[in-house]
Amino acid sequence: MSVPLLYQGCEALWRDTKYAVMARNYAYVRDLSASLRQARGDEQALRAWLYRLKRVEQEPTTLPALRNTAHHLLGYWKDRLQPEERRRFAQRALDDPAGVIAELGYRVRRDGLVYLATSYVFRDEPWNEAVFRYRGSVYRMTVDAQEALSAGDPSKVFIRIQSLGEEPERAT
Repeated sequence: MSVPLLYQGCEALWRDTKYAVMARNYAYVRDLSASLRQARGDEQALRAWLYRLKRVEQEPTTLPALRNTAHHLLGYWKDRLQPEERRRFAQRALDDPAGVIAELGYRVRRDGLVYLATSYVFRDEPWNEAVFRYRGSVYRMTVDAQEALSAGDPSKVFIRIQSLGEEPERAT
C-alpha cells in the first residue's frame, strides 16, 4: 500500500471525524491530531492511528463535549448570523447542544459549507470512509476495524483505497 496515499486518506478521515471526536472529548482531538502528524510516512503508525480513532468512535458523547462542539461549529457561522441569532444559538447550545448541531447540519447542507459537508458529526453512520484527492485523482478510503478492535491488534485494521478517477466535485 502506498504510504503517502494512506496518509492522505487518514487526513481526509480526520477532517470528517474531527468534530465527532470532539463530541466525545476535546483531549482526543489534540491527541489524534498530533499523532496523525507524527505517523506520516509510517504505515504501522497510520494503522495504529486508525485503530485509536475507531476506539474513540466507540465512546459515548458527553454533554460538556457536545456543548464545546456546538460552540466550535457555531464559529463557522459567526459572520453569517445576525447578533441576536448568534446569542440564541449560543444559549441553546447550553441546554440542547445536540439540537444545535443537528440544525447546523441542516444549514451545512442548505448553505453548502464544503469543509463541513462530509463531517460525521452530522451523520449517524460508522466512521468508515473518506473521499479525497491525491495527485489529481479522487480516491475513497474504507476502513474496517472490527477484527482489530476485537483482537486488540491495530495491525488487523483492514484498509481499502479505491480510485474513483477524475471527479473533482466529489471530494474536498
